[in-house]
Amino acid sequence: MPVTARRTALSRAVKSSESSTRRPIGRTLGKHRKTSKSSAVPGRAAATVLSVGLAVTGGAAMSVVASPGAASAATTGTTKTSSAAWARGNSAVASKPLLRYGDAGWAVKYVQRSLDVPAGGWYGSATRTAVVKFQRRVGLPRTGTMTYNTWRSLFYAAQKGLLHGGTGTTTTFRAKVLKEAAKLKGTPYRYGGTTPKGFDCSGYTGYVYKKAGKKLPRTSRSQYSATKHISRAAAKPGDLVFFKSGGGSVYHVGIYAGGNMLWHSSKPGKPVAKAKIWSKNVAFGRA
Repeated sequence: MPVTARRTALSRAVKSSESSTRRPIGRTLGKHRKTSKSSAVPGRAAATVLSVGLAVTGGAAMSVVASPGAASAATTGTTKTSSAAWARGNSAVASKPLLRYGDAGWAVKYVQRSLDVPAGGWYGSATRTAVVKFQRRVGLPRTGTMTYNTWRSLFYAAQKGLLHGGTGTTTTFRAKVLKEAAKLKGTPYRYGGTTPKGFDCSGYTGYVYKKAGKKLPRTSRSQYSATKHISRAAAKPGDLVFFKSGGGSVYHVGIYAGGNMLWHSSKPGKPVAKAKIWSKNVAFGRA
């Protein structure tokens, strides 16, 4: 290539470079700014902006700026416990809420502290097992859920200092009553029977109470007269249940097992068993 041609090409290149470094004006400047704004978009990928609706006490919505990893963790946490489970778990303890596996909140923590379970606030398998053990101890159906009667028994145990290894005399006696009552399951009914060879209703209650440490009179009517009469609401597992006729006389007796259930020896052909309290015309007694 001739030298002149080289100089011409170089001159054109220099002019092109100078024109590219000049500050644009007018509409060119506006285009330049628009282009620089769009070029900054990739930098925003460093953070993810989430708008997460959370039930935080009052149910307010919360805006969270987090990395993708944190967003994943938040999503995983909220799927573990539903809003209904949070509502039950944070109910007032005095309302005796029906708590179950999967619930979470302060009411769950109360149960956990009462039954010596690590108080994480989530109703998991450890809490359910502790509730089952407590229900067995007080003679309630072993459902593993905090039923109304389970709450009542828990409050009573707390009031009497019977939790955390406490051994109150009254509850220890009732626990023995329930234990002895269950041992005799399947024993045949025998009119006038007072031994494990066969029981009638009052023979059964008298034998169980004697094994637990207290002596009762022989008949259901005399047992009713010898006990302190209490309301259904105040009755505890291990107390006595008396059935009354329309005229008010006592004709049958059993041992209250909680949850509208009782242990009793009912009639010929029916062995000792746990059954539902079938009548509303009943009275409760405490020896």
